[in-house]
Amino acid sequence: MNYAKYTNGAVTAAPKQKAKAAAQKRRRIPDGLAAQERHRRSTCRPPEVSPCGAAAYGFLKTRFLPHYTGQAIAGGTEKDDFYRSLKLLCKHYKVKTVETKGFAYPYGREVALYETGRLLNDKYSQHIGLELLEHNGSFVIQATETCYTGNTLFYIPVLPLHYIMQDKKHRKGARLLLCVFSYLFHTVNIPYYTEDSFLYWHYEMVSEWVQNDPDDWEYKDYYDYVSQLRAAQHYGETMLRRIWNTIHFDHFGEWLKAFTPCDDLDRECHRIAQKFFTLWHDYPETSFHKHADTTCLPDYENDDYDDYECITMEKYVGFVAATDGWLYENVQQSVNACFNESLSKQEPVLKRFFDGQSQDNDTLDFECRLFPLLNELCYLLNNYDYDIKRTTLPT
Repeated sequence: MNYAKYTNGAVTAAPKQKAKAAAQKRRRIPDGLAAQERHRRSTCRPPEVSPCGAAAYGFLKTRFLPHYTGQAIAGGTEKDDFYRSLKLLCKHYKVKTVETKGFAYPYGREVALYETGRLLNDKYSQHIGLELLEHNGSFVIQATETCYTGNTLFYIPVLPLHYIMQDKKHRKGARLLLCVFSYLFHTVNIPYYTEDSFLYWHYEMVSEWVQNDPDDWEYKDYYDYVSQLRAAQHYGETMLRRIWNTIHFDHFGEWLKAFTPCDDLDRECHRIAQKFFTLWHDYPETSFHKHADTTCLPDYENDDYDDYECITMEKYVGFVAATDGWLYENVQQSVNACFNESLSKQEPVLKRFFDGQSQDNDTLDFECRLFPLLNELCYLLNNYDYDIKRTTLPT
């Protein structure tokens, strides 16, 4: 076939590859990188009217009504009793709640209790809880007023006042605080740590722990601990004799009116004493445990009852020697150890039934004013620099 070609002879060699271009010589890295050219700003601008904010913010500001999963109640007198009692409650506390009679019952009841409770807690300093109960054959609303004290130990230090009285410049201001102490001891009935009380037992326990085993302590530490114990006992009894003296109780208003402050400490003493004097004038014979809740106390008729099941009010309110130093740290640890074993805490509580009977004028205003004032008094005594060397007693 004439289209096929045959080559006679040897196979020709492959062409020789050419060498690549020579590699450039390595150059030194420049000292500084060249500044990169920034992108130019776009000429496009957002419109003057921006879109609305995120939808989540509106969601967080929305207030939802209570959700009730039960079935509607038909018939009976519960609905009429509830709204009758609610009207009496709103009249007593002087609040105007939302109208819920058009809602299905008991959904309307839950909405009314929720909104009324919110209005009451916004208006009054004490917490007011509402609950519908069956009372004497009808349904009534029970309002439980509670003065919350939190986890605060209202321990009033006595030795700082003794140190202020050593300064002649502040002796008249200290006399006003001594009048406050006398009022709290005689009228409010706050227990004192050197008398038969809960705190007295803890001070005695720490004292026996130190003095019964002197060899277990370093000599310097033992001297310091015993000195603090003796100072707490000696100056505590001295201050108690002053507090017992009724002259401070009788001339409280007279000395308060004639007092002229000369520095910040005097002004603070006068301000706090004025508040306590006003409280005494408004409630001349009211004790701090007048409205103490008794439902949380253990059953004393039961042989297995434990006195430490409940933290009663006299356990976290009282006069102490001082709130600093080794002695108070150990007393506080001993008190907290007892509190950790307790199941409940006693606080001022006042309950009302709105069943058509007239309500008395009793309130928790005294307790709601007393405990913040105790905080102010303790803050003054604990945090002011007295510039006086605190004395101790030799062992």
